[in-house]
Amino acid sequence: MNRFPTTGRGALLPTLLAASCLALAQASLQPAWGQAIVQQPTPNADRLSEQMRILATSPTDLNALIEAGRLSTRLGDPEASVQFFARAEKVAPGDPRVLAGRASALLSMERPGEAMRLFAAAERAGLAARYFAADRGLAFDLLGYPTNAQRDYRLALSAEQDDEIVRRLALSLGITGDVRAANQLLDPLLRQSDRAAWRVHACVLAMQGDAAGADRIAATMLPGFGTQLAPFFRRLPSLSPADRAFAVHFGRLGTTPARIADARLAPPIVPAPRAEAPVAVAAAATPVQPVQTATRPRKLSGRERRAAAAAARRETEARQREAELAAARKAEADRVAEAARVAEAARAAEAARLAQVARAAEAARTAAAAEAARRAEAERVAQAQRAAEAARLAEAQRLAEAARLADAQRAAAAAAAREARDAAAAAPVQLASAPQPPAPARSDAAAAATDTTLATIIRNLTIPATELGVAPLPSAAPAPAPVTPAATVPVAPPVRVEPARPEPKPTPAKAAAAREPEKPAAKEPTAKVKEAAAKPGSAKTAAKDDPKAATAKAKTKAPAKPDPAKRDPARAWVQVAGGANKADLPKAYRALGAKAAALKGRQAWTTPLRATNRLLVGPFKTDDEAQAFVNTLAKQGLSAFAWTSEPGQKIEQLPK
Repeated sequence: MNRFPTTGRGALLPTLLAASCLALAQASLQPAWGQAIVQQPTPNADRLSEQMRILATSPTDLNALIEAGRLSTRLGDPEASVQFFARAEKVAPGDPRVLAGRASALLSMERPGEAMRLFAAAERAGLAARYFAADRGLAFDLLGYPTNAQRDYRLALSAEQDDEIVRRLALSLGITGDVRAANQLLDPLLRQSDRAAWRVHACVLAMQGDAAGADRIAATMLPGFGTQLAPFFRRLPSLSPADRAFAVHFGRLGTTPARIADARLAPPIVPAPRAEAPVAVAAAATPVQPVQTATRPRKLSGRERRAAAAAARRETEARQREAELAAARKAEADRVAEAARVAEAARAAEAARLAQVARAAEAARTAAAAEAARRAEAERVAQAQRAAEAARLAEAQRLAEAARLADAQRAAAAAAAREARDAAAAAPVQLASAPQPPAPARSDAAAAATDTTLATIIRNLTIPATELGVAPLPSAAPAPAPVTPAATVPVAPPVRVEPARPEPKPTPAKAAAAREPEKPAAKEPTAKVKEAAAKPGSAKTAAKDDPKAATAKAKTKAPAKPDPAKRDPARAWVQVAGGANKADLPKAYRALGAKAAALKGRQAWTTPLRATNRLLVGPFKTDDEAQAFVNTLAKQGLSAFAWTSEPGQKIEQLPK
């Protein structure tokens, strides 16, 4: 808002301007300058108190609410006026008097555009224009339509003679440059020493460029404030009609964004043509002078010529200002239309952008949901695969453990069978002499004990003998015929011993544990055999003495064959798994290698085990080294066990 400096006494400038230029709705209410002389505010205040007493007993009295709102506006309290009219609107919605009263209150709040909209609504609702013509005229002036304002002022004066309306009309005529008509209106009031009229007269002179005359009036009527009003008087001629109206009525210089926004709320206004209507002024009748006729026109004096030239100049300037005002209004309308078009385009673009954002957000949500579903499905499949792999590894470990136990049982059975075979092979070599008849009986007892031990061991085993590679056991030697004194001692027929196939080599601890239960049963025959072998009548000595025994010993020797133990010696291994399909073993080994880092870089091997195959790692130099590797795998979460291959057992290398 453009104002003059507000330092010292200049801080009162807006108030002084409003009072000095007769602020339309408030000038008669200000208790400053000459208001105490022209009109006291007590009557309006008394009437408002009366309406408040009515409302105290009847809060919904429509007439009391409307009158209280109108009086509050005159007393300079538009906010309270708006409250009264809001209550009246609730009692009688759409009442045109309420609309007009609200418009007057908004006008006092310097909002002529919105007030004009309500005035139009009140007129459409059936309220006569003379009811609000004085205030609507002020709204026209503030919006830059002084000819429309002057028409409404004259309409209001035709209904009642009011000094306030006269002063408003004089200011409107001064805005359009009609100083003579303005002075004619103000003359009766000036003669009555109406200070408000003198202030209006000063503003009219200032708007026409007579700043010196305005200064003289201010110095006379406003002692001490004339110098502060001088800059204001000199700004008035350069202002537009709307700015002049705001300046002389409210003391506001310059346009503000709030004023522009309010002006856009006004309905379309058609400028009224300028009319020279006669103005009735009370007690100012001038006697009609007789018209003198002359043969030739009177020569005008210099003063009259200057006055006529000034009037013509003012008329021309007024027309130019009106043309400029019309052009400005058209430009403003075009600008408003363009702004509306741009705003509509911006709203459409924003709506399209929001729709695009919504579509993108929906697509993102759909993609996120699909991705979440895909991840959930992948996790479910991975869990199923992990469960299947865990089950497969558990099955492989179970089979490996079963194979280990079978190996242990086979090793124990092989050891027991080897001892029994040794004992059975040694028994037929013993010779029974005549002087020693109890010897055959002892041999029979040993054979019977051996058979009993073997039967017990074999019966408790579940491994087929064909898989163990054990040769059939020789039958017990038949008891010799009774010896007569004269006959020679017959020798038992030699027993042919088949060469035993390579037996699995159990670990010392496991073999000892497997042989431990059978030791008591085989101890006595074995000791007897060793004792018999140590005696002079042993099988070796008897073979030398008896040619038939030597022949039998020679027959027991098998022809020489290549020793497979040299090609595949006994070696220490670590079994990590097993499987029936040998082709799947490399894949299983790679899976185990991903689980246990110790398997990386080591070669995988396999060897058959009944209907399955061992999956081996090695070979290791010693059993201790193999067991240490088993412990390493156990720390990495993989179950395995050490295993020693038999001499000659084929171990096949698996592809990587």
